[in-house]
Amino acid sequence: AFLEVLEAMDNGKPIGTDGRYGTSVDLHLVIQYLRYAAGHADKVLGSQIPVDGHIFAYTRKEPVGVCGAIIPWNFPLLMFAWKVGPIL
Repeated sequence: AFLEVLEAMDNGKPIGTDGRYGTSVDLHLVIQYLRYAAGHADKVLGSQIPVDGHIFAYTRKEPVGVCGAIIPWNFPLLMFAWKVGPIL
């Protein structure tokens, strides 16, 4: 709808209708990826590392810092979803 038209104006791609390639395919891929990234929220866990002796060692995943992203012109909405999806 709105994002398809915006993507078409920004990129010059045709608006895909009737199953043809265009911005509707791009938007569908964005939605699929955001759902995929949302599914990882409950699957990121720390794990135990086997070591010798009476020591408890584990991994803990934490954010490192700020990341910059260069987004190309051919798939800007999908590339934006790739960068922002894991953050959300």
